[in-house]
Amino acid sequence: MPEHGRITLTALKWVPPFAAGQVRDHRVRWMLNEIGWDYEVELIDPATQASGAYLAEQPFGQVPVLRETGRPALFETGAIVLDLAERSGRLWPADRDARALVRSWVIAALNSVEPWLSAVAEVDFFTRDETLRDLRRPGAVAAARARLGKLSAALGDRPCLVADEFTAADLMMASVLRVAGHADLLGAHPNLSAYRERCLARPAFRKAVADQCRDIAAHGPEDMGWDPAIFAGTATR
Repeated sequence: MPEHGRITLTALKWVPPFAAGQVRDHRVRWMLNEIGWDYEVELIDPATQASGAYLAEQPFGQVPVLRETGRPALFETGAIVLDLAERSGRLWPADRDARALVRSWVIAALNSVEPWLSAVAEVDFFTRDETLRDLRRPGAVAAARARLGKLSAALGDRPCLVADEFTAADLMMASVLRVAGHADLLGAHPNLSAYRERCLARPAFRKAVADQCRDIAAHGPEDMGWDPAIFAGTATR
């Protein structure tokens, strides 16, 4: 196993219940669990996110940031996952051409699939005006289903996206497909539903989500400097 420095991952202290287990640091936790590298988690709040020191590491103030002694801080989950895969050799094919395809699929998951699924989630969870939500949702759902149809055709009856083995591409794509979990967007594509379930059955994923949810459950909106009343009822939205 390649050597590595002390690793610290940033994550949010708290998010509304519908987002618990979905915040993007779970992707890096999952990858680190697959690799078997120990790491620590620094839970942060909006004040830290807005600080100059944090913005110097993550220009957009988001989570996660991966800090490792002796290396620059990394941001963006796709970049972090690919870096960890390449350095560890885990979830990373031996064949050079297969590795190139893994990179393509990681970027595709983030650029060509996630935005369409996130648009549906944005309408469902963050659009408070019911009239506006009713107007926007059909178009967002149709666009997401069209994109998922293309993904379904590309996957076909293969168990994984590249080389018939679970790779960083599948980790990222399965994580992205979770964004559709609250809505019946995969119902027309049994191969995608089965693919997602296979990937999410991995112990490394289950531990990543459980650890994130545990951290969030130990805090509340007041730890983020937010009024708890604002988030009343968000668990069922």
